[in-house]
Amino acid sequence: MKISTSKVFASALVAIMFSVFSTSNSKAAEALKIGPAEISFNAGYMSNYVWRGVDQNSGDGSASFGVDASLPYGIYLGSWTASVDLNGSNQELDFYGGIAKSFGMATVDIGYIAYTYPGHTDNVATNFGEFYGKLNLAPEKSPLSFDISYYELDTKPEALLGTGEYIEYGVSYAAPSDISLAVSYGDYEKSNTVTTVSAGKSFAGIDFTLAYIDTNYDAAGYN
Repeated sequence: MKISTSKVFASALVAIMFSVFSTSNSKAAEALKIGPAEISFNAGYMSNYVWRGVDQNSGDGSASFGVDASLPYGIYLGSWTASVDLNGSNQELDFYGGIAKSFGMATVDIGYIAYTYPGHTDNVATNFGEFYGKLNLAPEKSPLSFDISYYELDTKPEALLGTGEYIEYGVSYAAPSDISLAVSYGDYEKSNTVTTVSAGKSFAGIDFTLAYIDTNYDAAGYN
């Protein structure tokens, strides 16, 4: 889930994403109880793994798997992995934790996520971590919900200067026939912007999402 300084694709991308049980950071319909924790699992397949407008797997599809633990007081921990093609690594392995609390129609989520790439050949430009804060507003009896997310690098190594802050705004609409429509706009510290339009629907406990993703990233030496 990182912006690669070695290969950036500035084309419009279409991704069909398929996930079983739940997406990362979301509880499955039936969680496993272990003491005070509820454990849930998720698995999926993306026709094209795109993160903040940038292809992460050289245009190939990517399988993923994750596990989440929900604890009392809104605390959560989790890990997620997917296939990538980045600096000699063919795997992304993320670890995250935080606390999410609801106050009326508002849900606040703050935490930290570490992105690691086993087998990588460039430590400075590959492994990194981010602090994040998210706010979701879901007015009662309204089909609309609103999101704002902020991410900040915990360090700014030379290879990542200028890409340390990412902010994203989104709106979702619960359409008839249980179809979810969403639009988001993200700004990667003024180096590139990302626009995503998606539609999703669940069948027999499986979530399907069709997304159109576009970025304006443009720099000499990049595709």
